[in-house]
Amino acid sequence: MKEQPLLAKISQSLFILISVGWLLHIGSSIILPIIFAGMLSVFLLPLEKRVRNAVKIKAVSIIISFVACLIPLFILSFLFSLQLMSILESLPSIGKNLEQGLNRLIHNLAHLVPGFSPESLLDPENQSLDGPLSFISKGFVSTTTFLTSFGLTFLYAFFILYYRVNIKNFIIYQFAKKTRPEIRQTLTQIKETIQAYLSGVGIVVIILAILNSIGLSIIGIKYAIFWGTFAGILAVIPYVGTLIGGILPFLFALSTADANWQPIAVVVYYVFIQQIEGNLITPKIVGNKVDINPMFAILAIVLFGTFWGVAGIILALPIISILKIFLENFDNTKPYALLMSTEIDGGSKSFEDK
Repeated sequence: MKEQPLLAKISQSLFILISVGWLLHIGSSIILPIIFAGMLSVFLLPLEKRVRNAVKIKAVSIIISFVACLIPLFILSFLFSLQLMSILESLPSIGKNLEQGLNRLIHNLAHLVPGFSPESLLDPENQSLDGPLSFISKGFVSTTTFLTSFGLTFLYAFFILYYRVNIKNFIIYQFAKKTRPEIRQTLTQIKETIQAYLSGVGIVVIILAILNSIGLSIIGIKYAIFWGTFAGILAVIPYVGTLIGGILPFLFALSTADANWQPIAVVVYYVFIQQIEGNLITPKIVGNKVDINPMFAILAIVLFGTFWGVAGIILALPIISILKIFLENFDNTKPYALLMSTEIDGGSKSFEDK
């Protein structure tokens, strides 16, 4: 059989990529709940199996597993809503105090930095203090919209767990009989990777929430546990989540803090936490679960973020990790998996040994 020219192969690949990207973008409202449901069902699978050993009825064991998952979420959401209501009640005064705090900060910088002129920044035409507050409001609206899809996600997850054997067999039977044992092993590896990644991210979120809350409490910021936990949750956004989580406490400290050093201390502390999280906590806990080099990780984050926004950024790493596992298990796609891997020396040999 005559081999296709290189240009034809490239054209076909680009056409497929563009078509898939277009479908992912326009079908996000359908695809995203299914993906989240798939990850949730895989994460809850060990718990569901243990519960089923006790109750013997699959539907009941799935519901009990969901309840065990939802109770902590509801408690956390209730506590967050109480704190959030207190913060929103003081939002008008926060906006006015934010302007005063920013003026104090700029004047202090003028004394510390030679040649720094605060007049340009204090010019009303150049100030956009409504920007951060409107960003906060839009962020909460977007979060509310995102949370409304939870019901559909849990519904999908229920059926994925209930019919998981059928779904697994359907995938396996799409391949030749001689390759089915390898596909079965690949699906098991994907399941273990998702479970390890989600549990690792959960541990990172808890650690960061504790560290952030302690740090903000020491600095003397009001609602320290709320801001610390909120920043910890944002760690699900790779690379920049912790940094983004520090912006809101900084603005809040700028508008409510009694001392000028407190907002600066918040920035310094979050930069410090960002370094610890990026270089120690996440690599040690999550890094060994996701063998993706930073270049492809960033590309995946940008790509899926373009398609699906914040949800795409959160899903980028687990999706590309699943893709890499599939690519590793086929001879003609192993080079692509190697390109995505963190291995530098001896990577080809390691693939040949598999």
